[in-house]
Amino acid sequence: MIPVQISFGLGEYEDAGRALLQREWPLADLPSPVNEPRIWTMIRADSNTLAGLAVVANGFRAPAASADGARPYHPLLEYLVVDQETRGEGLGRQLARRVLEDASKGAHDVHIEVERTRPDALRFWIQHIHCTLLPEAEQTDLKTYHLRWSPTEH
Repeated sequence: MIPVQISFGLGEYEDAGRALLQREWPLADLPSPVNEPRIWTMIRADSNTLAGLAVVANGFRAPAASADGARPYHPLLEYLVVDQETRGEGLGRQLARRVLEDASKGAHDVHIEVERTRPDALRFWIQHIHCTLLPEAEQTDLKTYHLRWSPTEH
């Protein structure tokens, strides 16, 4: 397994992160600050290059604000991308576990969106990360599968 460093925040890798996202999803971009994104980067220790990126936004499933004015935190994993050159080495699992553990702090669970055109990604989340596919009644988007990961189940 390739040694990596997983960090919270983009730091000096904003341009590399944007480029990595666009290679994987041509229409994707880094999220707007409005969605209160939390971003993790995964850097290869041997080359100091960006090997992966994950973005968790606040899903805003609850009322806009609580009594103290703060929005409740409902994490939604929007992107988890591993550079194609380093796939198959367990890096995605390392990044996913770290991001889910960090993102779930202060929340009951983390929701994950997977495009229905990506059965490989759906298989990854269910088999390797042990996420739960939400029941059909809760699948509200015809283009996306919705999954859940709960820290209490791991």
